[in-house]
Amino acid sequence: MENRFLPLDGLRGLAAIGVLSFHVVVSATSDFPQLDSLYLLVDFFFVLSGFVLWPSIPQERRQLGRAYGAFTLKRVFRFWPLVIVALLIATFVLQLERDVFMLHDNWDPPFGYVTGMSDLHKVGIFASAYLLLQIWVPPALYMNVPLWSLSAEWFANLIYGALSWLKYGIGIIGLIVVGYGMLGWGLMNDTEWIDGIGPIRGWEALGRAMIGFGLGLLLRKNLDLLARFRNWWMLVIALALVAILPFIEKETHFDSYRYAITLYAAPIFALLILQVSTFTANPNGRWGKFLAFLGTYSFGIYVFHQPLMQAWNTIMGTPSGGKYNDDWIWFFLLEASGLTFVCILITFLARRFVEAPLQKLGKKIIARVSAPLGK
Repeated sequence: MENRFLPLDGLRGLAAIGVLSFHVVVSATSDFPQLDSLYLLVDFFFVLSGFVLWPSIPQERRQLGRAYGAFTLKRVFRFWPLVIVALLIATFVLQLERDVFMLHDNWDPPFGYVTGMSDLHKVGIFASAYLLLQIWVPPALYMNVPLWSLSAEWFANLIYGALSWLKYGIGIIGLIVVGYGMLGWGLMNDTEWIDGIGPIRGWEALGRAMIGFGLGLLLRKNLDLLARFRNWWMLVIALALVAILPFIEKETHFDSYRYAITLYAAPIFALLILQVSTFTANPNGRWGKFLAFLGTYSFGIYVFHQPLMQAWNTIMGTPSGGKYNDDWIWFFLLEASGLTFVCILITFLARRFVEAPLQKLGKKIIARVSAPLGK
């Protein structure tokens, strides 16, 4: 069954590189708005996560407690190993940036640094970051910004895992509606934060995760029923809708309500995932192995790139001049490709020496929790 969705693994990898490219550009200049809509790829991750996790979601009231415990532990051992490594790297890189700044007589702390705070406050920030509380504790979010989506997805997982069994599909639809309520509330009441850094904390962040994750679950649950709507015409429509997102973003870029685009990004990505799910790839062929490779390393590319990018810009600097300076193009290409390579290398090492041992331990713990269920 996993092999059937190898093309979606490939899309996951491309989406991770897309988010990396978005951060590379916006962290250096505002002269290239063409890539501003790539932040919406996070909503693609939410939908794809729900689509993949549907078989693991507790779906019956019988022995719900044990099933929910096993599901929660699986998410813990999926999220935390690389998150721990990513935060350790971020802590090291922030100190490195601080040292470089001081060498150049720049006493301003780097973005995400906790200088000047009390020890108790620092402990609270680090604890919140490692517990994936970023969407509720913004100072923890600053350490490694992309981890906000893992924080939002974690809470969405907990909610859906506990409640999605309610009247089966109706329960999922109800939680999606709740997610829209959260996102709408956040967009209307957290405008100062959103205008500054985007809809990535609090209710708007959790709402995006609730919508995307729920749509993914609903899509996978009804995949056989929806198969009749999988065809080349619908694929063209899905790709066209994805393609117009940058133009919508460009037209509303200076509108304080520009992030209303997040209200319908997830349904568009759900339509795309439905169409791509019909394709298959030979897992033993070159194409299949390449798609699997992209999927395997997408998570690492996503969680590691932000602190490494900050260090790159601090040490290497950025070009001067406007967007018509060719140096910008070469800078973006070099930084994006270099960061992708380094992230893949770090992911390989982290998976081997951190994730693999922890997940091996996790399988034993999960097996004990699941044993009474006959699994």
